[in-house]
Amino acid sequence: MSVRTDDMVPRAIEFLELDATSDGLLAAVDNSPALFCEHGFTGCAPAFTEIWQHLVDGLPEEIALLDRNWAILITNRSWAKASELYGHFSLIPGTSYLEFCRRLAGEGLEVAKDIVSGIEELAEGKRSGFELVYRASDPEVGNDYRLSVNQFEVAGQKFTSVTRSDITRLIELRRLREDFSGSVMREQAEDRRRIGREIHDSTMQLLASIGLMIGHLKQTSEAAASQPILEEMQDLLSEAQREIRSISYLIHPPVLGKLTLAEAVKSLVEGFARRTDLDVQLDLVDEPRLCCPAAEGAIYRVVQEALANVHRHSHARHATVRLSQGQAVTHVVISDDGTGIPAAVASGVGLSGMRARLAELGGRLTIRRRSPGTAVIASVPSDRGIINRARTRARDAAGDAGNKARNRTPAHHCS
Repeated sequence: MSVRTDDMVPRAIEFLELDATSDGLLAAVDNSPALFCEHGFTGCAPAFTEIWQHLVDGLPEEIALLDRNWAILITNRSWAKASELYGHFSLIPGTSYLEFCRRLAGEGLEVAKDIVSGIEELAEGKRSGFELVYRASDPEVGNDYRLSVNQFEVAGQKFTSVTRSDITRLIELRRLREDFSGSVMREQAEDRRRIGREIHDSTMQLLASIGLMIGHLKQTSEAAASQPILEEMQDLLSEAQREIRSISYLIHPPVLGKLTLAEAVKSLVEGFARRTDLDVQLDLVDEPRLCCPAAEGAIYRVVQEALANVHRHSHARHATVRLSQGQAVTHVVISDDGTGIPAAVASGVGLSGMRARLAELGGRLTIRRRSPGTAVIASVPSDRGIINRARTRARDAAGDAGNKARNRTPAHHCS
């Protein structure tokens, strides 16, 4: 018994309990095999492909469904428009998508080479899907795209979905956000340097003047009972001067942009040790291989914040900063032998801000209690792709409610 095609979309939406918006239908395309299995779909493969065709036809993303031999079974209207735009009129049902990409790869198109490599790994069973983000070529130079290829099985037959989305505006927003974030960090660093200079130049001069007055009183005072008091005042003044020098240095440390991360951390640790009389050791296991200034800045700020907490709260005598490079992650561990970080500090603005910053980069911040002391552990991925995906997730989570409307410009999948 045949099913009327004009009933298929609403029936499929009701059957799969889908959100009938563009975002909801695209999610259905990405997760259709699992959804069909979850809802007990036992129909034949042709029935699945027919429903799938009607689900994707109205979407702005360019979508194709391939059979087990990588031949195109179904395309939506956006795919057809993109093919026409690029003059690739052969990208229709019946054409081998793999052979088409191999031809473009042979002509030197880099993204086509990546697609061929990914499909070959799908064929070998090494993965079930892959994703590429790339910059388009003529006639859409300057546009950014995400290509998702996923293999699945329905009714005993293997299929592969190919979905390409225009993410140009998202990339632009990410760049603007990164520029703004970098500008804020530069302004904050400049404010810290200014405050550090003012503390050192003005407050330290006033304390030095008080020291001279105490010395003068010690020499001129005839009351023997006043000498112990003056001695104690001089000791307290010396302690206050050391404290201010330490604070001034912590808020005005070496500039990371002028040094490598390892050099900047080394300079920070050595300067901190000199000014606080704390035994701080730097253990540089490997040279960090971070891919962007934001990741280097996040690691550096964690060291800065952790050392400041050691100085203010831990009452430690020894501390160690260990910087190491794993296969795909850079780690820094700041440990001490003090009394531990108070709960108010562990949940305060400084460490919470660092934790959020690292999470945005795909990293994490962990605080572990030791006996004695505390260890602060920060980890950041070294791979730019992981960081970019983490930033995308953070951006999508923050702006999901306001980013329902998407602007897509049709373009070909291998462009």
